[in-house]
Amino acid sequence: MKDLGFGNRLASIKPDNEPESEISDRKLDEVAERHGFTSREPTQKIVRRKEAEPSANLNIRPPISTYNRFVQWAIDNKLSYPEALKELMDRAKVD
Repeated sequence: MKDLGFGNRLASIKPDNEPESEISDRKLDEVAERHGFTSREPTQKIVRRKEAEPSANLNIRPPISTYNRFVQWAIDNKLSYPEALKELMDRAKVD
């Protein structure tokens, strides 16, 4: 390793024994926000609903007339596509 000329001086460097800051975290966050800094603390993702079971993709290409009927029915019944598909299958008594 190349000698950079510091010798043992690095080992003698110690932090100052200053007391902990009396400034609250909230105040620090306010100052940081005013200066454009953002928190590194994780943010919580808001989830509209929890899934009851694992899901899978279902990609189909129905005729536009069938697609429009399905989407309009889902909208009219205030259902998501997965909920609408389940409702139709339940009504058709498909196990």
